[in-house]
Amino acid sequence: MSEQSTPEVHIASFIVHFHPADAGAVTRALQSMDGIEPLTAESEAPGKQVVICEAPDQGYILDHMDSIEQLPGVVSCTLVYHEVMSALEADQQMITEVKSV
Repeated sequence: MSEQSTPEVHIASFIVHFHPADAGAVTRALQSMDGIEPLTAESEAPGKQVVICEAPDQGYILDHMDSIEQLPGVVSCTLVYHEVMSALEADQQMITEVKSV
């Protein structure tokens, strides 16, 4: 009997460091990437951006980190957080969050 794998959801956050002069271009490039959500900080630090990534697997996250590091002006992309949950858990968490709003 084969074991059927449960679909996973991977949530990760990165800190992207870039040259402040390239901030506009880096932000636009991040906004255009599927599965990537750049966050704006209240006290926006020049040359630093927090990014959230939602992905079906770890490889997707690593590929996105590589893509981000290749953007013109980017110095580094550092993984800060990585959580793995089943798709069912992720759906239930979203339902709970929506009901509490």
